[in-house]
Amino acid sequence: MGAIVPELNDRTCLTTNPAAAADTLHAWFARQAARSPRATALTAGGTSMSYAELHESARHIAARLVAAGVRPGDLVPVLVPRSQVVPAILGVLMTGAAYVPLDPRYPDTRLASLAERVGAGVIVTDDELVVRAKAWYAGSFVLVGDAADPDCPAPSVEVAPDDLAYVMFTSGSTGTPKGVKITHHNVTRLMAETSAIYDLGPDDVWTMLHSYAFDFSVWEMWGALLFGGRLLVVEDDEARAPDELLDLIDREGVTVLSQTPSALAALAGSDELRPAGLDRLRLIVLGGERLDPATLSGWFARRGDEQPRVVNMYGITETTVHVTYCPITAQHAAADAGSPIGVPLPDLDVSLRDEDGAPTPVGEVGEIWVSGPGLARGYFDDDDATARAFRMAAWGSDDHRRTYLSGDLARADGDGRLFYVGRRDEQVKVRGYRVELGEVGAALKSHPDVIDACVATDTGDSVGSRLLAWATVRPGGPGTDGLRAFLADRLPGHMVPNELRTVDSMPLTPNGKVDRKALLEQARTTSRTVGPAPQDAHRVDSLQAAVAGIWAEELGVPEVGLGDDFFDLGGHSLLVANVIRRTRKEIGAQVGARALFQAPRLADFVERVRDQAATPVSAADDR
Repeated sequence: MGAIVPELNDRTCLTTNPAAAADTLHAWFARQAARSPRATALTAGGTSMSYAELHESARHIAARLVAAGVRPGDLVPVLVPRSQVVPAILGVLMTGAAYVPLDPRYPDTRLASLAERVGAGVIVTDDELVVRAKAWYAGSFVLVGDAADPDCPAPSVEVAPDDLAYVMFTSGSTGTPKGVKITHHNVTRLMAETSAIYDLGPDDVWTMLHSYAFDFSVWEMWGALLFGGRLLVVEDDEARAPDELLDLIDREGVTVLSQTPSALAALAGSDELRPAGLDRLRLIVLGGERLDPATLSGWFARRGDEQPRVVNMYGITETTVHVTYCPITAQHAAADAGSPIGVPLPDLDVSLRDEDGAPTPVGEVGEIWVSGPGLARGYFDDDDATARAFRMAAWGSDDHRRTYLSGDLARADGDGRLFYVGRRDEQVKVRGYRVELGEVGAALKSHPDVIDACVATDTGDSVGSRLLAWATVRPGGPGTDGLRAFLADRLPGHMVPNELRTVDSMPLTPNGKVDRKALLEQARTTSRTVGPAPQDAHRVDSLQAAVAGIWAEELGVPEVGLGDDFFDLGGHSLLVANVIRRTRKEIGAQVGARALFQAPRLADFVERVRDQAATPVSAADDR
């Protein structure tokens, strides 16, 4: 494979296939399927499909959709297991419609709301999820597992590159998710522009680790399928367990891995304890959240920075996944120079602007403005939001005048390399997902017994940031458990606060606004002491106390009781990796991540640890 990137300030266009970039996604895929029909296209759910088989499966789904009344320009929600995502999406695109991803992990209230907003006439699902969907949707369904109908011909429709490919809903500052409208050409030009940078081809094996409701999945899916590679769809339990994921990458010969920085930090921690071969892994693409290069110091010390190469890509859903790219080296990890995001892709222009729209000088912070063919068509059913975010600039060529104001802040060095700084509003990234604090606060305030609410993150936009929330509640109202359950019924898991507290009143700044800094300082002060909950202290043994201390420190809570559930306390898969790594190092128990997923209650997890501890610890010790 060739070099990942030329000199970073080389702005020469690297597009290798302009004709393909001007086509639709399913037409490009169909040509690849005709070129290599027997090659393995997809491995999912323990089975593999060739390019010809995947194409045929998608054609059958498309035929059933047309028979159900789907027409070009329609929006079709897709609610399927991970193993069925690819043929379902391809089938929708073949009809000329655009897909709307509905992640089955989202609560039903949110899924129902999104389906209603897009005016869904048909939902693509499977025979298990359809039972759940019928509780909130009264329309038609097309099931991905149904046998092909020989009397139902495959669709033959005209689809243009500028037609919509998908509408992806992200967190919205007003309390309502925003639907970003992306065309076929938005995606095909991304893949054409990056194909030479990364030397993409039929020898590559890509992982699909991310939810298809998160735009990183778009990069993963088409990066494999448009260039003849193999797409390995990773199931949730393997994706959440870093040690198992390392084994899978090694066993399947993965060559291209896409990760958020925090997920790679967890993977690197497992690799430190039990290094894997990773002989074929040549490229790790980071994105979705701010990168602190220092977190990769250990990885680079063990593996160097040439094999695999690590590249950080900054991107936004509204500009089609990726905007800039920057190879990360051991020098970056040691430099403490900020979060490098590099230079724009060859067909995009990026400028840094101040509040008046004027260019910012070298070294000064400005808002990232993006122009070029990656820009989304706008927001679904929201002309006002579209007009605010997408504007016509007074400079640039005609096809680069339309500009997206990202809200992200960066600075540039003398060579034009960009360094990400943060946000100018209340949007944050949590495990790669965009979260508008206003949407979480609005959901909390919608509870009839909540008087006021405030939401913040403990570490801003950095790796491992956690959502914290405070609420003032009417007398007799719900406690924190009740409020968390209320939010879990309305918001995706990544938007439910890791820690939720009730307060008598909100501290205010001199101008009468809620003082987030005071609330955060109070949270930090009350979270400094770690250990088992007082009610359990008289009956814990030394092992229970040690594990409870690890949990409390990683979760950022004052204490953990024997009956507490790791995930109810705000734990997630990235924190699981930290807990497992520390448990192995500090206690000497060779437990895997799956143990914590299977036994999330402290008392149960401790027994798993006790069974694997290097020095046996009796439950009677230190009673």
